Amino acid sequence: MNAHEPADEDVRAVVVRVAESRRYRAVDPAVVRRLASEELRRARGADDAVKRVKRRLHQAVGAYRPSAAGGAIHRDIERLTAASQGDPSGGELRAVCLDLLARHASTRERLPFLDRFYTTIWDAIGGAPASLIDLGCGLAPLALPWMKVRASADYHAIDADAAAIRLVDAFLSLIGQQHEAEARDLAGKIELPAVDVALLLKLVPIIDRQDPAASVRLLRSLAVRHAVVSFPARSLGGRARGMETTYRRRLDALLRDLDPRVQRVTEASVPNELVVVLTFRREHTADA
Repeated sequence: MNAHEPADEDVRAVVVRVAESRRYRAVDPAVVRRLASEELRRARGADDAVKRVKRRLHQAVGAYRPSAAGGAIHRDIERLTAASQGDPSGGELRAVCLDLLARHASTRERLPFLDRFYTTIWDAIGGAPASLIDLGCGLAPLALPWMKVRASADYHAIDADAAAIRLVDAFLSLIGQQHEAEARDLAGKIELPAVDVALLLKLVPIIDRQDPAASVRLLRSLAVRHAVVSFPARSLGGRARGMETTYRRRLDALLRDLDPRVQRVTEASVPNELVVVLTFRREHTADA
């Protein structure tokens, strides 16, 4: 074992202690293990390592969504089920979806533009996709009633938060959407299915806080024709603070690292969110 590599039992001990926290017990264990291994190399001891891991999890997960105990998720699923069965028009289900989307900081600020958010993206790629993967999805798949994606389209939802994935999986099953939903560590090494479109909505800044090289690694691993990458234009507190300028620089850096893979860049921004569609060259897509 490398002198700087923490012992397996030390990593497991930190993972167990972090999992005792109600706020982070639903995070994919692979994420917690990776962070524990990294932070034990820097920490002054086990207590310090636990604090460091929780701090990084807050940046990656906790700051953007409320904590959700199993009972709360169960109640949310019950609400969705009742709404879908009680109103054939779908109006009640959409109302519940909006309420749940409003709980998540990332999707809440998108709600005023939800009617045109996804249609603007699909227009940029020539129409709604037949298959897509939503990376770091959070609760965004609950916007499916506004996406205009066919029920036969393969929808792959992946997030580090197992509680969010449980809710998303139940919702997609409820509405009859062909799908897979799983909790995965997107900042680690990962194999992903070949699809038409990958959504990385506000994901890059989150992954950057864990590993600055992970976003490029993830984008290079995609077998897709289009990748939709977005950045927040405002802070969680609602202030711009030059964020668009900062994230345009980050986008430029991503494009330099991905060159020559990217054939075309199309902007599809909405207020509060910088959105770009990266079209990859055919030799890098699943149908090459």
